[in-house]
Amino acid sequence: HWVVHGWRGEFDRIEDLKTLIDLGIVKKETPIAEKPGKKTIYMLSDNFFRFWYRFVPVNMSAIGSGRIAKTYSRAVKQYLPDYMGLIFEKMCQDYLLYYSDSLPVELSEIGQSGGQIEEEKADQIDIVGTPVEGKGYIIGSCKYRNEKIGVDELELIRDYASFFGKGNCYYYYIFFKGGFTDGLLQAQERGEVRLITLEDLYT
Repeated sequence: HWVVHGWRGEFDRIEDLKTLIDLGIVKKETPIAEKPGKKTIYMLSDNFFRFWYRFVPVNMSAIGSGRIAKTYSRAVKQYLPDYMGLIFEKMCQDYLLYYSDSLPVELSEIGQSGGQIEEEKADQIDIVGTPVEGKGYIIGSCKYRNEKIGVDELELIRDYASFFGKGNCYYYYIFFKGGFTDGLLQAQERGEVRLITLEDLYT
């Protein structure tokens, strides 16, 4: 079975998966920490399909009967932050790779980490920016939530980076929709982290 992240389904034939990749509906990625071909993740690359298969089939009765406007807040809106997680990660990765003017390293590629760093502890770093040369890596966190985020998130990605094992110098970035606490803003003033809001991505 081939599981596609963002799609509630599996594929029994590699031909079906190849067709979806050729059509640009599905893409395959290898986590930065893995060797090419060792661990492949298949994901929906088309956000229309991602939204459709996340929300439409499970709400078909409400849509067909015209009740979706009344049930939207419970059936769709409350799940949007989780649904937006992967999309927001891609936005943040693209921002660093294509639009940011003042990166501390010249990036050769950007993606996620993968695998396990400790038993029962997932090594999931949202952003790993690989340098063209040297051992300086960008390590980032992306969260599409409304509440403010604090220094705990910085400590978390520092902890993850310590198990990443590829660099000897890390530059930390936190992307967050809801903003940051005073403690985290002070950490930015000390040069410990770069903080970027959703609005910053569009300026």
